[in-house]
Amino acid sequence: MIATRLTHKDIAALTGTSRQTVTTILNELKDKNLINFDRKKILIRDLAALK
Repeated sequence: MIATRLTHKDIAALTGTSRQTVTTILNELKDKNLINFDRKKILIRDLAALK
């Protein structure tokens, strides 16, 4: 579990991508059941598969 107050825009700035790209990738990972997230936290459900 990662507690965060970062927005998708903040994550995009940190990773050198666009907000749209961050949203797309987070949603793809959520659809694959590798992560779950909301406004306050990101839950990594399968760290080995995420690598």
